Amino acid sequence: MHKIIDMESLLTEIKAANHDLFGQIVEYRRHIHQNPELSFREFETAKYIRNILHNNDIVTDDSFGDNAVIAVFGEGGETVALRADIDALPIHEETDEPFKSQNDGVMHACGHDAHAASLLGTALILKKFEKFIKNRIVLIFQPGEELCPGGANILVQKGLLEKYNIKRIVGMHVSAELPTGKFLFGSGYLMAATNELYIKFHGVGGHAAIPQKRSDTVLALADFLVEVRKMQESLTDNMPFVVAFGKIVGDGALNVVPPETSAEGTMRTFNPVLHRTIEENLKCISEQSAAKYKCTAELEIRKGYPAVYNNPEVTQVARSLAAEYVSEANIEEMPLKMTAEDFAYYSEKIPATFFRAGIMGNGKGQIGQHNPKFDMDEDVFRESAGLMAYIAMNLNN
Repeated sequence: MHKIIDMESLLTEIKAANHDLFGQIVEYRRHIHQNPELSFREFETAKYIRNILHNNDIVTDDSFGDNAVIAVFGEGGETVALRADIDALPIHEETDEPFKSQNDGVMHACGHDAHAASLLGTALILKKFEKFIKNRIVLIFQPGEELCPGGANILVQKGLLEKYNIKRIVGMHVSAELPTGKFLFGSGYLMAATNELYIKFHGVGGHAAIPQKRSDTVLALADFLVEVRKMQESLTDNMPFVVAFGKIVGDGALNVVPPETSAEGTMRTFNPVLHRTIEENLKCISEQSAAKYKCTAELEIRKGYPAVYNNPEVTQVARSLAAEYVSEANIEEMPLKMTAEDFAYYSEKIPATFFRAGIMGNGKGQIGQHNPKFDMDEDVFRESAGLMAYIAMNLNN
C-alpha cells in the first residue's frame, strides 16, 4: 500500500489538477446539456460518460444497467461513494445559450448536467492520484432522480451498496441564488419526505336545479380543501411541513354537477410522527366531507422519496475537509428545504452527506431550478471536482 502524501501537498496538487481540467469539465457539461435525456432513458448520456472513463483507463462496472455508470478506484476496504444524477426534465428550454438543448421539450433545468460533468472531472483527478488512494472509491453516475421510484432506490435494491462494501456516500447539488464559490453543509434531516395525494369524490351527478336528486361532489371537494387548510393551521411542530393541492378537476357544466370531482397534491414532511398524523387526518376529513354532500371519498396516498438525512459525523468530517479546500469563509449552514431527493435512499441505508454548491455569478444562476430559463455560472467547476476528490480521498482517514 502506498503512503499518501501529506494533506497540504495533496490539497495543492488536487487544486492544480482541477485548474488544468476546468475547460474540459465545461466541455463535458455543455455536451450533456445539449443532449438531455429524460429519467430512465439516459442511454446516450451514460454511453458518453462511460466512453470518457474508458478513454482515461478508468474501470467501470456495467452490470447495473445501460443507463447507470459505476466507476471504481482501488481494490478493497471500506468504500466511499460519490454520486451524481444524470437525468433531465420535461421542460422546453428558453435560454439563448449556444449549447441549449437539441431535444425539444427536454432540458437540464435542475443542474444534473453539472453534477455529471463535475464528477467526470473528479474521476480524472482520482485517476491521476490513484496510487495514493487508501481505500476503494466508487463513483455513481445515477439515472432517474427526477422520477419515482428513483434511480437511487433501484441501485440500492440491485445491491450496489453491498457489492462494493460502501460505508459512506457523498452527493453534491448545485444551488441557484447561492453565490459561486459558496458551499452549504448541514446535519440531520435537510430535505423532505414526499407523498403524492389523490382524492376523488364519487356521487350522483345531475341538474344543478334539482339538488334533492343528486350529490354535490363539487362542494364535497371544496369542503375537503378548506378543512385540510384548517388542519394545517391547527398542527404545530418544530419542523415545517407542506400539504398542497395543485390540480383540481370537476368536469361538469354551468348547470350540471358532475358525478366525480378530484384533486391531486403533495405532502412533504420531516417528522415521521407528524407524517402519520397528517395521513390519518386526511382520511378522516375526506370521509366527513363526503358524508356532508351525499358522496363517497376515495383517498390514495402514494409514498414518494424518504427524507434526506445527513449523518452528523460524516457531515462534520466532510465539512472540515471542504473548509480546508475552499476556506471556512466559503462554508455556510444548509437550510431546510421542502424539496425532495432520491439521494435519501442512500442516506437511510448508510452514513451520508449531501451538500450544495453555489452557481450564481457572472450574470448567471439568478433563476431557480426547474425553470425553462435556468442557467448557471460554470465557474463552480473551478473547485467542485477537486473538492469531491479531496473529500473522497480523506473521508476514511
